[in-house]
Amino acid sequence: MAEDNPLSVAFELQRRTIEQSNEAVRQSIDFQRQVNESLLGGAETATEQSADLTRRALHSYLDAVESAMPGSVSGIEEVREAVDEQFDAAEEAGTEAIEMAEEGLDSGEEAAEAYVDALDQQLTVLLEAHEDLESQTESFLDQTEAQLAELQEQSQAQLDEQIRELQGRMDDIRAEMSD
Repeated sequence: MAEDNPLSVAFELQRRTIEQSNEAVRQSIDFQRQVNESLLGGAETATEQSADLTRRALHSYLDAVESAMPGSVSGIEEVREAVDEQFDAAEEAGTEAIEMAEEGLDSGEEAAEAYVDALDQQLTVLLEAHEDLESQTESFLDQTEAQLAELQEQSQAQLDEQIRELQGRMDDIRAEMSD
C-alpha cells in the first residue's frame, strides 16, 4: 500500500507510539536511578559532614572545660577518647548502612535492567506482530478490492447481457407487430 494510505499512516503512528512509550519507560528508569544515586551520595556527604561538625564541637567543648579546669586533664582525655570511639563506631555503622543501601540500589538497577531487557523483547515481538497485522490487513484490503472489481465487472457483463437480451426481445416483438 502507498505511504500516503490512511491505513499505513495509522499503523506507522501506532508503531511510533509504542516505541516512544518504550523510550519513556527507559528514561523514567534512568531518571530514578540518577535520583537514587544523588540522594545516596548526598546523604553520605551530609552524614559525614554532620558527624565531623558535631565531633569538632564536642572537642572544642572539652578543650574549654579542660582550660577552665586544669587539673581534670586525664578525665577529659578519657571522655575525649570515649567520644571519638562513639563517633568512630557511628561512622562505621553509617558506612555499613550506606554500603547496604548501595547494594540495594545495585540490585534495584539489575532488576530494572532485567525489566528493560524483557520489555525490549516484548516490544520486538509486539512490533513484529504489528507488522504482520499490517501486512495481513493490507493483503485483505487488496483482495477485497480485487474481488469487488471482479464482481463489478461480472455485474456489468450480466447487465450488458440482460440489456442485449431485452433489446433482442423488443426487436422480435416489433418484427412480429409489423408482420
